Amino acid sequence: MTEFAVETRSDYQLLSAVITNSDRNIDLSVDIKRLISSFQIFEHIEKSYLTAEVVFADTSNLLQDMDFQGGEKLTLEISQSEERNEGFSIKKEFLINRIQNITRADEATDAVMLHCVEYHVFKSSLQNISRSYKGSASKIISKILSEYVERNLLALGVESVNDLKVIIPNLNPLEACDWLKKRAVSETGMPYYLYSVLGVENLIMRDLGTILQDPVINKSVPFIYAPSLNSAQLGPRKYYNIMDFKISDNEDLLSIVSEGLVGGEYYFYDTMSAVPYRVKFDVEEVFQDLARNNLLGGENERFVYAPDYKLKNQKISKYNSRSVTQISQSGSYRNGLKNFRSYQDDNSASNHKRKIIASSLKSFLSKAPIQITVKGREFLTADENYTIGKVIRILFIDNVSSSTNQTKLSFDSKKSGDYVICAAKHVFDDENYNTTLLCGKLGSLTEDIVLWVKCFTVIIIDGL
Repeated sequence: MTEFAVETRSDYQLLSAVITNSDRNIDLSVDIKRLISSFQIFEHIEKSYLTAEVVFADTSNLLQDMDFQGGEKLTLEISQSEERNEGFSIKKEFLINRIQNITRADEATDAVMLHCVEYHVFKSSLQNISRSYKGSASKIISKILSEYVERNLLALGVESVNDLKVIIPNLNPLEACDWLKKRAVSETGMPYYLYSVLGVENLIMRDLGTILQDPVINKSVPFIYAPSLNSAQLGPRKYYNIMDFKISDNEDLLSIVSEGLVGGEYYFYDTMSAVPYRVKFDVEEVFQDLARNNLLGGENERFVYAPDYKLKNQKISKYNSRSVTQISQSGSYRNGLKNFRSYQDDNSASNHKRKIIASSLKSFLSKAPIQITVKGREFLTADENYTIGKVIRILFIDNVSSSTNQTKLSFDSKKSGDYVICAAKHVFDDENYNTTLLCGKLGSLTEDIVLWVKCFTVIIIDGL
């Protein structure tokens, strides 16, 4: 294997970047870490795999010598530069699924951009499942991942249905896992997510309830956007400075209303028992239950849904904005006294309602998204502070007053709050490692916490 010396970067170290085509007749590998100018790794809470983009300088006809055909393996190993994580590194295997771009840099060099997906996607794409399973959705998913793609599953939360019996309908393993994940829901109607993260090897399956009940990972030192503060004023907190933010497709209540996920009427007809089920859905009741059971997350109580919104003196959640009729079934599988539930098998209005609640909460979590860019060091650590599915505190402070009273602040309680990280883009270049986070929330901070925030910000500015 061709190898070059380790390059030390300011925020991180790229320990190795090995391309190999050992799965072909030609057994060749090369470490291109010195040739890489930048790379990006992407995570998403709805995806069971990572993707990556790698840009490198091809100075020696590497593409030609390796006979690039697509399907080569790229193994990246990354570590943080700080001593507190000495000896810890993250190693990920990717499949190069396409050469995304080639441009001429100079007479002797081509700039090449590779698009990659995690290697277990390749294993999954080559296989097909057509067989039966029984158990909870998470247990079936765990079996599929272990058997077909050699990945382990970390499952958290308690599912409402543990006696599924399904026949996988000719799907590849990851498609089957995604299909099963959509069937999983908690007792309180919380949706489940199945995702891959940069910081650990296992795939993770969690419900939104367990995510919201996790402690805020940066409660004592929130990520803060304060454009008038410089690095010297922030001191050690500079690593939590929000360098940039973006808000788009925000507060689209109309689309959620149109889908019947604010107020709606649902009819389910059981083909086996000929019993009809009617479910009247009211999202205000859902949010009230979340607040009552402390499931809005941390110290949040105010909803991202405004319960006082009225039309013609009637709350909008009381309207049946959509009427939905679905065919249902029960008793598909019978084994003596034991009945297993099929994929679509539900025999009560409460089971049907859980599905509606799950769809509604997913929509509201993405109703007020915010995108922030921060230093990436907190997400490349040896602890459990990986990105996706974690809850972070974000504070927005308007410009400090130019008057003599330097502690006069304007706190933005609308944008501030405890957010769930739903997606992340890790950007590594020659000098820096930054992470762009896409975040959503279901509630806003209480007034008591708002007062604490103001005091916290005063302390920062006073340099204490």
